[in-house]
Amino acid sequence: MENQSTQQPIDSQQQQNDFASKKIVKRDFWLIVAYLIVGQFVFPMIGMMIGAIVAMSLKIKSDSRVNEIGINFATFFGFIGMCLVLLLFYLMHRKTLIPLAIQRVKDLKKYIVTLIIIIVIMYVLNILYGIMVEFLPEKYQFSDTENNKMLEKMFTSVWMWPVLFLDIVIVTPIVEELLFRHLLIHELGKKLTYGLMYVVSILMFAGVHVTEAQSPFELGPYVIMASSFVAAYHLTKRNLAASIALHMIVNAISFVAILFAL
Repeated sequence: MENQSTQQPIDSQQQQNDFASKKIVKRDFWLIVAYLIVGQFVFPMIGMMIGAIVAMSLKIKSDSRVNEIGINFATFFGFIGMCLVLLLFYLMHRKTLIPLAIQRVKDLKKYIVTLIIIIVIMYVLNILYGIMVEFLPEKYQFSDTENNKMLEKMFTSVWMWPVLFLDIVIVTPIVEELLFRHLLIHELGKKLTYGLMYVVSILMFAGVHVTEAQSPFELGPYVIMASSFVAAYHLTKRNLAASIALHMIVNAISFVAILFAL
């Protein structure tokens, strides 16, 4: 009986220290596989196929309308795929994740001013960067990034707006912060140093957002954005809730801006 009673606290302590462990939590890297296969390929592809079937069944002839339906279904199923990625992370840490997340959110109260300052600096830097771009040779100038233009195309159907809100403002920030801050910095930083992984996190985050860029200088706004998220993460003692909250705020502002621009 004594062995059993002492074993329970040990197990509980081990579970609580899972995120604080000095060893890399290797199973968390299944998130990358799930994100690429489920969130970015399989489910969006399923959505595209269903969209094509719907378009054919409705005998729609307009190419633009067929494309719109395909994008809507791909976006919707992509959103489901991203939710499954989050579900996977929850299942891997289901015994400790919720209490830990609640505590991390409570800890944010101490850093509200810090986050506000970071947001202000980020937007000031973006404004200055936009002014600088105007002095570049015309072939390098851009009024908006290709990534933002692709986002705007998703807003053509009003019925998709609630899904887009949940996707862009809630789910995507959580998933991306798990990938680029939790995995790259918190986990790989244990072996490769946090300073190095801060830089890698910034460059990789920016890189995945400019795959369709027409100008190399489109990288700038995303480097500024990623640097802001990393700064929030670092200045709050690597509290993932901080970078998630900042990411959500930035995406929410972009979401509202797109709606007003329609």
